[in-house]
Amino acid sequence: MLIDQIVAAVQAGNDPAIRGLPARLARVADVAVLPRLRRRLYEDVPGCRCGW
Repeated sequence: MLIDQIVAAVQAGNDPAIRGLPARLARVADVAVLPRLRRRLYEDVPGCRCGW
């Protein structure tokens, strides 16, 4: 799934993937996917109180 690939790229600091994967996600995802992506990206942020 693209969300998993985006999260992995962010965690690895993979700049080329970070630039390309969101564009791919934008072509196939709907608005409902965005909160899931945000939640996944913030899961590993120390001290994050994002309310998820």
